[in-house]
Amino acid sequence: MAHARRVIRCHSCGAILQSDNRKLPGFISKNVVENGAPKIPYCNSCYEKMLTLNTGSLNQEVDKEILKILKDAVATDALIIWVVDLFSFNGTLNPDVVKKVKKLDVVVLGTKKDLFPSIASDESLKRFLDERFSELGINPVLIELVGNEASFDAVGLFNKIEKLRKGHDIYLIGNNGSGKTTLINKRLKNFENKTKWPIKTEFYPGTTTNVLEVPLSNSSFLYELPDLSNDTSVVSKVEKEVQKIIVPHKEVVMVRRFIGEGTSIAIGNLAYLSIIKGHHQSVRIFSAEKVETKLVSVAKVDAFMRENRLKHITRPISNRFTSFEDYDLFEYDLEDDDLRHDIAIEGLCWFSMRGKGQTVRVALPKGTALKESLAKIR
Repeated sequence: MAHARRVIRCHSCGAILQSDNRKLPGFISKNVVENGAPKIPYCNSCYEKMLTLNTGSLNQEVDKEILKILKDAVATDALIIWVVDLFSFNGTLNPDVVKKVKKLDVVVLGTKKDLFPSIASDESLKRFLDERFSELGINPVLIELVGNEASFDAVGLFNKIEKLRKGHDIYLIGNNGSGKTTLINKRLKNFENKTKWPIKTEFYPGTTTNVLEVPLSNSSFLYELPDLSNDTSVVSKVEKEVQKIIVPHKEVVMVRRFIGEGTSIAIGNLAYLSIIKGHHQSVRIFSAEKVETKLVSVAKVDAFMRENRLKHITRPISNRFTSFEDYDLFEYDLEDDDLRHDIAIEGLCWFSMRGKGQTVRVALPKGTALKESLAKIR
């Protein structure tokens, strides 16, 4: 009497799994089968696609000529001014740039302070910047916060920096949109050139990269380098119309949502955070004023993201994200420490909640940088 044998299909494409012909659908290596059928079986082709979907570098790209310029900064023991956008910065910094400058004195300038709600103290924001840079081996010699207000004292700030540079050159770096150029323009409005050299923009020696060169003395200069890439930010991945919604122009809004196990917070169709395991609790969402959120069950959140793109229920909505393949998924098991933690999506928003041992899942545009850390605002 013949015995029934279970026929197993690929969990992804549905093809019947077979180990006889690599060219036919459903091929799976014999050694995988011999080691016991996996709980969720994939054919070789789908498994390789899955690896491609769920892996990839989240590091920012950087122009090799910028690294070449920074090599000169190291050789001359220059002072580095690293400008970061307080809203979008989550601690993600290009490792090649970090490696170049970590042995130099670094001043960190956090911009757009004026966009933060009143609960964000200068002390907490400086502590956040210090922690994120220290994680990467950079211990800033000075951390300052600046806004876009007309009253901003650029002269006073650069007087502090003048003492720290010890007669050496200064190299000014920062991501696209960080406020680096605005900062230097405010300084130049009150700049008195007492040297024999003009302020000029020209190719940095040995490169084809244009650099603004400001003489500080007859033998030292401030170099404003081109913007570092922000290709790990949501801003770089959406249409211009969506950028206008997610980039804050007024005070950053804090929305409070109460969610528990099995509930998700959708940010338009760009991202969501789900509580996979954990008790009901308050989650703060910090974002630009026009960004909208919606509570959805975990079981229905993927369907909602697709429906939202078509029906425009909750914005921001990008037509560049049409299926699960367009998103990365990450999970975090937060510590049960009762401290406030942030889960920050670069360029879009950050979620803030107390660590209660919960498991959270985050979906976000593929290639976007995500960071969990102790909270920016505590």
